Amino acid sequence: MEQQKSTTSGKKSVRGFATRWGLILSLIGASAGTGNVWRFPRMAALNGGGSFVLAWLVSLVIVSIPVIIAEMVLGRATRHGCPGAFRDFIGKKYTWMGAFLSLTCIGITAYYTAIMAWVLQYAIVAATKGFGNVNTELMYENVVSGNWMTVALFIVSLSITAFIVSKGIGSGIEKVNNIMVPTLFILLIIVAVRCVTLPGAAQGLEFLFAVKKEYLFNPQTWLSALSQSAWSVGPGWGLVLTYAVYTKAKSDVALNEFIQGFGNNSVALLAGFAVLPAIFASVPTVAAAEEICASGNYGLTFVYLAKIFPGMPGGYIIGIMFFVALYFAALSSNLVMLLTGITPLMDAGWSRKKATITMFTVCLIWGLPSAWSLKFLGNQDWVFGMTLLVGTLFTCFAIFKYGTDKVRTKLINIPENEMYIGKWWTVCMNVVVPITITIMFGWWVVQSISWYPDTWWNPFLEFSLGTVILQASIHIIVLVLFNKKMSDSIKHKYFDGNTYPPIPEEHA
Repeated sequence: MEQQKSTTSGKKSVRGFATRWGLILSLIGASAGTGNVWRFPRMAALNGGGSFVLAWLVSLVIVSIPVIIAEMVLGRATRHGCPGAFRDFIGKKYTWMGAFLSLTCIGITAYYTAIMAWVLQYAIVAATKGFGNVNTELMYENVVSGNWMTVALFIVSLSITAFIVSKGIGSGIEKVNNIMVPTLFILLIIVAVRCVTLPGAAQGLEFLFAVKKEYLFNPQTWLSALSQSAWSVGPGWGLVLTYAVYTKAKSDVALNEFIQGFGNNSVALLAGFAVLPAIFASVPTVAAAEEICASGNYGLTFVYLAKIFPGMPGGYIIGIMFFVALYFAALSSNLVMLLTGITPLMDAGWSRKKATITMFTVCLIWGLPSAWSLKFLGNQDWVFGMTLLVGTLFTCFAIFKYGTDKVRTKLINIPENEMYIGKWWTVCMNVVVPITITIMFGWWVVQSISWYPDTWWNPFLEFSLGTVILQASIHIIVLVLFNKKMSDSIKHKYFDGNTYPPIPEEHA
């Protein structure tokens, strides 16, 4: 009965996710964003191909999957968004930690929607006239800096996201993901098949899977792979925690998260099959292909791939499919990121409509500078990419404080579980994840100092360590100051310390 609620017409409707299939597709959609499509192929190309892929798979199993399993427990056990989940799981004084996760996701939603606007603009160009006579370098510069069309499409993309989320889980997010995520896979498969059959594409596939010792035993390869997994699967973001609020109390915990993790990686591999063969087929040397990949996520996608598509047989259709797939990937992630900000407001007694309008307005105001300025967007991407790592450590802390083995035995290995989780998970959460994430954070700190050796402390530089310290400190100080108010605003407590409660009425 927990999944049912009465409507004014006397009919019964589903609370939360109606089907396991819908939940799994939504979880995969939450992870499978633009980073899978444009970042994974280029990072693989720059870090030894198969050596990077191997390190990336290991990172998935020992870091990303353990943390998203933990998030599933936190959300389902407490039936609250991130702030309420931390409050009820480990104590009121830690509410701010959960709020930090939500704030980070809303900050990402703000600038990520601007990237969606770029993708939508490229999809429109691909569909209407293709890229055959387009100067892709000039087009990219026009799209990302001071373009009113980009601003308009930013508002359109944010409105689409908010409209779907406002319909709730079963009637909105799940229904859309049931269509959009399979379509994403189908489009990527078609694009990949076309690209791997291009003359010279075999070199790209060989490069993707060849394991090279000099890269396999290089620490940078492993740190790059860990970064890819952390920023793609989304451990510690609060995304899985938020969806977990809407899952059935008596359903699998662990297997769903393994499916999510490997489903996410499948999207990335399909993108690798599409992007790298296309690049290697279009240039004469490996060095030239690596130079294209070194141009960055945006340069690879919006300059070089847009330039490559017109020159391949069937390139007009492939270009449309690629950018539509990229938009679907972005939208499926954006839905849950916005929901991560809305759910805590609903915990405080706000209606879904009021909470959605409020978060829409916040993201609109916060995201407009990113829609107008690539420099502002780059700064926000850098700052929140770093703070996400802090969120992962907060998640590990919550599980450790409650009792990692207690979580595993009482809340993960429930009778409904189809996969038994052994003590390896406890070791990962207590030792492996905190150490690797801390090392990764330190590595990026060193990287940022090397970019600005004399002015790394300057908070007004786009990618400085100083800007991360300043912005993250402001966020944390404000949240700590308002910790009690946030904690007291959450209306209910459902977690009894041992079992999963049903989905509450406010999240129906």
